[in-house]
Amino acid sequence: MNTRSNENRLGVNPDTPEEKGNGTANVPEPQTLKFITPTEFVELPSKGQFYSPEHPLHNQEVIEIKHMTTQEEDILTSVALLKKGIALDRMLESILVNKTINVDDLLIGDKNALIMAARAHGYGSLYETNVKCPDCTETQDYSFKLDSLEVHSPSDEFMTKHNVKKTKANTFLVPLPKTKYTIEIKFLTGNDEKRLERTQEFKKKKNFVQTTASDFLRLVIVSVNNIHEEGSLNEFINTLPALHGRYIRKVYDELMPSIDMNHSFTCSACSYEGALEVPLTADFFWPHS
Repeated sequence: MNTRSNENRLGVNPDTPEEKGNGTANVPEPQTLKFITPTEFVELPSKGQFYSPEHPLHNQEVIEIKHMTTQEEDILTSVALLKKGIALDRMLESILVNKTINVDDLLIGDKNALIMAARAHGYGSLYETNVKCPDCTETQDYSFKLDSLEVHSPSDEFMTKHNVKKTKANTFLVPLPKTKYTIEIKFLTGNDEKRLERTQEFKKKKNFVQTTASDFLRLVIVSVNNIHEEGSLNEFINTLPALHGRYIRKVYDELMPSIDMNHSFTCSACSYEGALEVPLTADFFWPHS
């Protein structure tokens, strides 16, 4: 055996004083095979204006996330997490750089912005999926450009037109047209969204009548004419005309800072042109190959 040859291969120089004295080999450190995961700053639709002073996102216009890796893919395909309906939230928790931020405390509009950004950075901004034309109902392949979606924020013009006023508690006072009532509404968080889903799932299992519209209003409405008592609010909601219920939903949608999910759509079958909302189907995080 050629000892010298092995010594050279191992990076050993027997002529150096250090190695002559103790016979130890100066073996080089093994290289680490690790990617440096890039991060991005995502614009918050709310600009941090609707979080309390104690919240880490108070008055913060952006939030930092890291790009998705195979670790996040494992989370999104975990059967256990999917069954519990928490895979998406766990993925968001994993990519947040600031770990003091609770995903459940995020406003829904901000949470949707993170989902869009995670998908775009992870698999590209082009989302190809199947959609159904609203006019002829023909199913077809369609591509959505996620980087073309705009941020929607409440306009002063809309608030003035509808006499809506923002409170110091980050809620909104909304007069109901042609009534003596002024309702106070709040923006929903991820936790509120989960409560709504749990309520609907419970009623479905028990074969109860679905009350999606009423359940939404119960979460959104904080007070009516400065009355906060739960029983009184339930009575108000149960007797609220459908016309006013739709008005509240319309005002809420206009006020809530969010990503505008509507995309310009042209049907290849009937040439229908209009707005189509980006469908968050099962393949949203698994693009077509």
